[in-house]
Amino acid sequence: MAGQSFIVQGGVPLKGEITPQGAKNEALQILCAVVATAEEVVVENVPEIHDVLRLIDILEAMGVEVHKKEKGVYRDWETDRKSTRLNSSHSAKSRMPSSA
Repeated sequence: MAGQSFIVQGGVPLKGEITPQGAKNEALQILCAVVATAEEVVVENVPEIHDVLRLIDILEAMGVEVHKKEKGVYRDWETDRKSTRLNSSHSAKSRMPSSA
């Protein structure tokens, strides 16, 4: 997939449904994308692993209200961004310790 890209051009509202595979990298991308809309979004099959939960913490620190509906299901990504800056503790917690 190296070298592939998407071109997004405005003017046409996006709508529809996708079925995520439950993979970490896919979930991280989807969670970041849903904050760009004011519409209600339900994201299912979210793997509740360290990286994903840290991203949710970071989004909440930025003022995004994340509502857990049930295990692996999140909804209503209400955005009231209080800040676009994070303190260093958020980035430090997202890094896994390296083995020596």
